[in-house]
Amino acid sequence: MFVWGDCVDRIIVAGTNSGVGKTTVMAGLLAALRRRGRIVAPFKVGPDYIDPGFHTLAAGTAARNLDSWLMPPDQVLEVLGKGFPEGALAVVEGVMGLYDGRKGQGEVGSTAHIAKITNTPVVLVASGAKMARSAAALVGGYIHFDPALRFAGVIFNYVSGESHFRLLEQSVREHLGLPVFGYLPKDAGVSIPERHLGLLPTSEMEGLRQMLAKLSAIVERTVDVGAIMEAAAKAGPLPSPACSVFPRQAADTICRIAVARDEAFNFYYPENLELLTAYGAELAWFSPLRDGALPKGCDGIYIGGGFPEMFAEKLAANKSLRDELAGAALEGMPVYSECGGYMYLCRELVDFEGRPFPMAGVFPGRAVMRDRRQGLGYAEVTAARRSFFLEPGETCRGHEFHWSDIEGPGPVPLYHKLPQAGTAGELVNNCAGSYIHLHFLSNPSVAQRFVAACQRFGRKGERGKCPKA
Repeated sequence: MFVWGDCVDRIIVAGTNSGVGKTTVMAGLLAALRRRGRIVAPFKVGPDYIDPGFHTLAAGTAARNLDSWLMPPDQVLEVLGKGFPEGALAVVEGVMGLYDGRKGQGEVGSTAHIAKITNTPVVLVASGAKMARSAAALVGGYIHFDPALRFAGVIFNYVSGESHFRLLEQSVREHLGLPVFGYLPKDAGVSIPERHLGLLPTSEMEGLRQMLAKLSAIVERTVDVGAIMEAAAKAGPLPSPACSVFPRQAADTICRIAVARDEAFNFYYPENLELLTAYGAELAWFSPLRDGALPKGCDGIYIGGGFPEMFAEKLAANKSLRDELAGAALEGMPVYSECGGYMYLCRELVDFEGRPFPMAGVFPGRAVMRDRRQGLGYAEVTAARRSFFLEPGETCRGHEFHWSDIEGPGPVPLYHKLPQAGTAGELVNNCAGSYIHLHFLSNPSVAQRFVAACQRFGRKGERGKCPKA
């Protein structure tokens, strides 16, 4: 069991820039470590849901997000500590370039900030394409930019072959004295398919295990995995959080929340679900694709993000569940939906081919897929009016990334976006929906109120009552 103050094996895989191959290196390293018998704890810097899916499959251990904008530094440490199985080696994949923070500015939200909060050494992934001695100048700029960071070494990507790698290695060792752990060849023959929201989710990718096995073999051949393990073992004690959000002992169960989880809906921050449980919720999983009814005895519903547009026909065909969801919302059951879940609760979903499919009809508008991205980035919100989980004047932080928008939304907005950036989402009875994935660690009261509202609905007969405006 993890104990604060323990020396914890850990490393961060960071990139000089987006597209340099961090995810490929990360997946191969995780698979290689697992093949060596190491217990691996994977993490991802930033709000992304899809990369952690690859990490989970490669490592055999559930991945978590570390984000210094979505959560305070103490909670970054708390999440890191929660993700450590006994004897594990933590491998953290960075986001964008090493020093790129929120909106590309400042330190907060960057991989470098996470490295400093957690006192974790960095393995820098850099492109070796079409350079030799210049590699030392490139890497040197990164390691000297912030003296507070600890660098364990470098891995080069897009390398032409062994002789090319030796030129890069000699340059970095001679001019910087920094270990070079190895390289990935430019013709590795391993690529990860993409879709409109980024990398393809693991639940839909055929042959992913075979691809990871191939990538692991390449990493074992061209990267000194043992040296990386040694560097991770020298990381030292993990700093302790000054304050914790998670209670030492979970509350007694006071309600039951149905949570959608299948190929269409699988984007959840683990801490959101864990906070609901800690405050007294029993979580009951259900599939909008396959289940004809909600779990029995549920007092609330949580529908996260995903790709409902890819399964619209099958979702539409499950009329019994759609009707039950609409009925629950009409009765005033607390329902919280994010992005894909929000789309599913609309009257209609129009896919990329322009085909309309009926959805649950809780919200009056229709979600329409577009040929370009409609929203991307961090979001801070406050309540546009009192809801079952957020009070006016309070704030909560999250992230949005979507290629659809809502035609004909209802008249009651859910949020005001800060600072002064209009409204977002909708509120119908006790049903809340928006494109924003909130992280409850930015305001744990959201989870606590959600649980309390579900308890009231289930045990005090508050059916049909709307929140006060």
